[in-house]
Amino acid sequence: METSKENEPPPPDLRVLQANERTLLAWVRTSMGLMAFGFVVARLGLWLHEMAPGEDDRPAVSRSLLLGASLVVLACVFNVVAALRYHRTRRAIMAREPPRLAPVAPLVLALALAAAAAGLALVLVFR
Repeated sequence: METSKENEPPPPDLRVLQANERTLLAWVRTSMGLMAFGFVVARLGLWLHEMAPGEDDRPAVSRSLLLGASLVVLACVFNVVAALRYHRTRRAIMAREPPRLAPVAPLVLALALAAAAAGLALVLVFR
């Protein structure tokens, strides 16, 4: 018995697959920007120390280094989350099922960035 092409479901819409890929790339771009920002924050303490050589700014240097490194680690974590979301969504699209994505990852990213901004403000104010 030969299977008929008439009974096969149509292939997934290419536009939907491409939208999923664009979403992944947006997450990756955001993560790269976050990594670059983390690097700048980490070096900010060193720059502040060089601008006022007579003062003891070692705590500010170490705080900005810790905050910057935390941002870089956060960016790496979100790259992994983006890859997992992409894979899960692609699998659902190929199976012709609605993707089930919780909005937790974008919310956590927004809150983590707000916390980082507050931390950076504190480093600058209490330098």
